[in-house]
Amino acid sequence: MDIGDTNENTHAGYAVARILTLGEFAIERPVATATSASGDPPRYTPVPANEWRSRGPAMTLLKVLLCRPSRRATRDELIEAIWSCGETLNAAHALDSAASVLRRHILGTHGEGSLLLTVRSGGEIIFRLPGQRHLWVDADELLELAARAVRAECAGQDPLPLLEAAHALSRGEFLEDDPYAEWVQGRRRTIDGARRRVLYRLVDLSLGEARAGRAEELLFAELEQDPADEDALCRLMILLVDQGRRQEALQLYQYTAEVLREERSEPAMYTKELAVRIRRGLTLREQAAGYAVGSVRPIRLTGRDAGPMLAVLGTAPSGGRVARKRRVKG
Repeated sequence: MDIGDTNENTHAGYAVARILTLGEFAIERPVATATSASGDPPRYTPVPANEWRSRGPAMTLLKVLLCRPSRRATRDELIEAIWSCGETLNAAHALDSAASVLRRHILGTHGEGSLLLTVRSGGEIIFRLPGQRHLWVDADELLELAARAVRAECAGQDPLPLLEAAHALSRGEFLEDDPYAEWVQGRRRTIDGARRRVLYRLVDLSLGEARAGRAEELLFAELEQDPADEDALCRLMILLVDQGRRQEALQLYQYTAEVLREERSEPAMYTKELAVRIRRGLTLREQAAGYAVGSVRPIRLTGRDAGPMLAVLGTAPSGGRVARKRRVKG
């Protein structure tokens, strides 16, 4: 596969390749069209998976580099991350072979170039990938948009367009085909944290602007992706009760409780207490607050903020973290 088969000069200033890491993994390359003019954004098309899926070590090397700060790692760091268990007798040779395949067949560009670069620094060999300008990655774009949204809001500007753009990238879990690899866990937590901050800020803004339907849509989509997400569940339950849909709220709770039971877990205390109050027909003070923003601080139903929420519900905080696991596709 040669990503640079098309004329790179036609779309100067745009990425030579795009990599999708959220949800189904994919590599995309720009294609020329009969109607495209110089300076127009290119159209990207997926590279057939059979051209790269069989190149296991090279693809692992690519993914590890995408998880590293600044997309770079030394030769020794890569060997330790990929071949630390001793499956390969000659790890150095295996790395060289993987790098060669990655350089020539997966990240090759027009002519003799490649998006995989090798440099020497301080006596060490460093493998690195270019930045977003040349190699666009959806997860990195999500992080950048989320950060820009925070800066915009701090400056008194509207963060909504940036938040919506970031949320649109959230098609699934980061590198979901590698659920247990140690080298992915840190980066996955960072990206999932940003994804959730974007989601719940969108929910807060929607409720603050009296757009309950948009908030409901966001929360239902989150629960569809992860039925064991108690943060989304509690927010959605309160929203449904606010609309007089108590039975629907309790049905959602029951489904999540069953999902957690299958995972040999159970809902957190604050989730149980919320369900009890809904079952008893008690008024939730969040409803009275009207999800106001500005003078009233929005209640964030996360493990860290379980205490404030439980205080609203009239119970004492348990002091424990939310007991839940991310569901992994089989």
